[in-house]
Amino acid sequence: MYNNDNIAAPKVPFRGFRGSKVPFRGFRGFKIFCLLFSVAGVFIFSSCNKEEGQGGSSTIRGYVYNIVHRAGSLSVDTIPAAEEKVYIVYSDKVDDPIADKRVETNQNGMYQFQYLREGNYIVCAYSNYPEELNKKKVAEWKQVKVGSGTTYADAIYIHSGKGYGLSMIKGKVMVQYLNRDGAELGKPVTAVGQRVFLKRAEEDTVFDDVRASDQGVFVFDRVPPGKYKVYTITETPEFRNRERPFYYPGVNKEADAEVIDVAKPHELYELSEVIIIVINL
Repeated sequence: MYNNDNIAAPKVPFRGFRGSKVPFRGFRGFKIFCLLFSVAGVFIFSSCNKEEGQGGSSTIRGYVYNIVHRAGSLSVDTIPAAEEKVYIVYSDKVDDPIADKRVETNQNGMYQFQYLREGNYIVCAYSNYPEELNKKKVAEWKQVKVGSGTTYADAIYIHSGKGYGLSMIKGKVMVQYLNRDGAELGKPVTAVGQRVFLKRAEEDTVFDDVRASDQGVFVFDRVPPGKYKVYTITETPEFRNRERPFYYPGVNKEADAEVIDVAKPHELYELSEVIIIVINL
């Protein structure tokens, strides 16, 4: 790059002094020449400081991987994100960036942006949330400092799948049978097919319901972060064929029920106590 302070004045023939009888007529032209030379220097200087964007010979190359979260499982599969849209921002400012160009990855998850000037850029792809989180897409971005030639960006990892951003609540329900006198008939057994409900702690409506397996185990497998209460339906020793809500961990009043705080996604929250309901025979 050039600096005008270091540009020497041009050496032009100067014959108007030292006793010459020829009138000097070249000073005005000399001034114009210097002015044009200065403008050219400014132009050259500014051309060396072009902003990020198209018009150069540099390339950004990188890969996108898709982390697939499956419903009913905390395990994930990581695969190349084929035919995934990747965006570039001609800046390194991440505050509400606006994309300037878009490309798609190949079957191996590779993408590239060509003919860039040197500078700072942002590249990003989007994760897709499930419906339970009321979100559609979230940008997963990387900052890239581009020099001459090809610059390799850090890998971008996006997330997808019905289990993304969600957690699981797991428990077990058993049933204690009573005879007509209210005495227990043996030990509690697994409550096969028992319906179990999940509700948000501050709401009256049911968020989800499942049935217990043949082992009495129930799992809510698509739970967004929040606070919840678990309950099922039971009879009581005093009343035959009269059902009422029975909250975890074994209370008949919702006010005394334990709140399950699902604070983080992709976690298993397992109830520490077995729910035991009553059925009168």
